[in-house]
Amino acid sequence: MVGLLAGALNQAAFGRNVVDFVKEQGKATNTGHAIVALSVEAFAPAATFKRQVDAAVRVMRGAERLPEVERIWLPGEQSHRKRQDRTKNGIPVPKPLRESLDAAARELAIAPLG
Repeated sequence: MVGLLAGALNQAAFGRNVVDFVKEQGKATNTGHAIVALSVEAFAPAATFKRQVDAAVRVMRGAERLPEVERIWLPGEQSHRKRQDRTKNGIPVPKPLRESLDAAARELAIAPLG
């Protein structure tokens, strides 16, 4: 449904016509977007909705896991955790990239990352 709203509704690419910009670099993607805003209160009191969401989260977290799966992640949790870590500790830069940037800095006579 979201694909239809983001693609077909606004004449953007949809389904098999969507361009994989990683594999087809430089090709126009014709990417569409859909933004939906709704009021929870139009459907139910916010506290009721929160209780239902909390109950759904407990069910998901309590689901049987595959072997070696330590945690069931909900959408956005890993990104949130990563953002917190990087806000506190900085963004990791792989050694080859750092060396390449430092070499470019030397060529440009500017300070390396340090």
